[in-house]
Order: sequence, then C-alpha cells, then structure tokens
Amino acid sequence: MSQLRHAEYTYQLRRYIYKVRNELKAGWSENIYHQALARTLQEHGVPVLSKPRRPLLHHGVEVHCFEPDLIAWDTIVLELKALAYQAQFAGEHYAQMIHYLKFLGKDLGLLVNFAPSPVQIKRVVWNEPKLVITEDYDEFKTGLSSNDREYLLQIRHCLLAIAQQYGLGYPETMYRKLAAIELVQNNISCVSEIEVPALWNSSLLAYHKTQHLLIGNNYLLHVRSLLEQVTNYGFTQTRTLLAALGLKYGVIINFGYQQVQIHGIKTK
Repeated sequence: MSQLRHAEYTYQLRRYIYKVRNELKAGWSENIYHQALARTLQEHGVPVLSKPRRPLLHHGVEVHCFEPDLIAWDTIVLELKALAYQAQFAGEHYAQMIHYLKFLGKDLGLLVNFAPSPVQIKRVVWNEPKLVITEDYDEFKTGLSSNDREYLLQIRHCLLAIAQQYGLGYPETMYRKLAAIELVQNNISCVSEIEVPALWNSSLLAYHKTQHLLIGNNYLLHVRSLLEQVTNYGFTQTRTLLAALGLKYGVIINFGYQQVQIHGIKTK
C-alpha cells in the first residue's frame, strides 16, 4: 500500500481536530471551531495561517480573492464547516478545495465538518493535469467570411492564452472574467451579462440575462468549466440566443476535468 501524502502532518492535524471537537462538543458555529483549532495548532507549535487573502490578478485586474480557512506548515489547506444537516460534503465543497489547492500550488487539503460525531474529515488530493486542448470547428466550414474568420481566430488566440496560463481547475465564473479581461487587453470589445429579448408572436415577453459574453457585437462566447464535455443543452441554448440576437456565430469553451474543449457553433 502506498504511503499517504503528508501522512505525518495529517496524523497530527486529525489529532488536534478531534481534540477541539471533544472539548467544545457539538452545536457551535464554524467560526468558533475555526478559532479553537487555530489556537490549538499555534499552542502546539504548528506553523499556521488563518484566512490568508490571496488575490488572482490578470493584467493587473483582480479576478478573484482566495481566502482558505487555514494553511498548516505551508503545505496542507484546511476548509472548516459546521454542516448540521448534511451527511456528506457536497460537490461544491470539493470544488472549493480544488480551487484553493490549484491557486496556492498545494497538493493536499482536508475538508472538516465539526457538526457530526465523530468529526467528518475528507482528504482532497490535487495533481495538476497535463493540459490537453481539443478543437472542433466543423460548423465553420461553410459560409465563414474572411472578416469573421479573422475575428474568430483572434478570439481563439485569447482563449488559448488563458488555457496555457491557467490550465484546469477553476470555476467558470473565474474563466469568464479571465476571458473578458484577455479579450479587452487585445483590443476586442467584450460585454458581460447581456440581456437577450425573448419574443412571443413578435411581441416582447421579457429580457433574459445570460452569462454568455458578447464579443465585437457579432459573436457569443459561452464559457463552462469542470464538465466532462459540453452538454447538448449548452449547444442548444447558445444557438437560441444567437438567433434571438440576430447573430450567426459563437464559440463554446469548456475548461473540463481533463482537457480544454473549444467548439465553433452557428445558428441553423
């Protein structure tokens, strides 16, 4: 059996986590357990940072500020919860830890739920995957003007720059902001949170706010992440929004679990 990653450190951390829970018992807030664990680690000589704030900047613009609960020995990230009504950690909790590990350059995190007895502790391991990029532009084979081709190539260049610099593992909200900043940096106009008119019998029902990016007033960009592949709904929705805006071409990018997938798409 292979040795667990950072086994000696995690053994100590588990002992201190159980100590805090046994002394405080159940029923306290996440902050109370946080303060107690931070003090316990300090009292036992464990180098620990409590809620360090680390911003991610792209071209000088803050995209996101990471604030993990604790970092012990500058090696293990701890995220503390007091989930009284959840038997298991949710996918969002694991995703949050992966985001921390990726950004901080760490390879192990501990999710800790102080509510149940015994305390629930889950190891989250992160290994930066090798970047693989797949592209599909079959829908662009016919009808693409030279101007459209040139513009779409510029969009592709910006998306590949983001993929090469940041790889995989972040939420789509971050990739969307990164893409918008990169496009503007390359003198390509980009509008976020556009409102698309929904019509019924030629009359306006309402405006639909979408997370798609409007690029150069002529193209839609749909940014996804942490999917195995883009869903059929993602393609259908983008085509619907293209038609509603009177546009013809769009791009969908998925910063997935194992690869970056780029698809060219057009209205039918």
